[in-house]
Amino acid sequence: MSSWAMYLKTISKRLEANYDLFPAERIAGKTMDLVARFNMRNEKFFLLKKITLYAYENHETVLMKRVDWISAEVVEEFCRYLKAAMSELVDPSEEHMSSIVTGVLVATEGVVLKARPLIKQFRYSRNFKLLLQGWCDLRLLAVDLAANEVYSNKAGRSVREAYRSRQERGQ
Repeated sequence: MSSWAMYLKTISKRLEANYDLFPAERIAGKTMDLVARFNMRNEKFFLLKKITLYAYENHETVLMKRVDWISAEVVEEFCRYLKAAMSELVDPSEEHMSSIVTGVLVATEGVVLKARPLIKQFRYSRNFKLLLQGWCDLRLLAVDLAANEVYSNKAGRSVREAYRSRQERGQ
């Protein structure tokens, strides 16, 4: 089994408990190798479930794409794609609180040195109707399977360890 197949299997296993997984799904004109969706809705009731005081929704979508090398051009193109995909994936409404779109580029051969600063500096966040309809943040992660390294932007730091391949520890 190739390192990419093993990595995809490992990540799918980690995500399947909380996410709905869709392999080879087409979003915003591109086919992603793996799409994972998480949706949560919270409501506050008054006496009966029919009387809802308020409700809010949180969403997260993971878009994973395999490439051979991650170069500066690949990072720039993927960042443009994530911004376009965000408009397709996020549906702001009165009950929408937050959405996070996590873009994961997986390189089987490596990450070029010039691409690393672009990954770390990428930042994109959008508010909808002065936060009355929530917000959306974009996370960017680059996984180097050859070196077993994960690079991320500031928003992606909190999930960076979840996307690390732990093959050397038997996981």
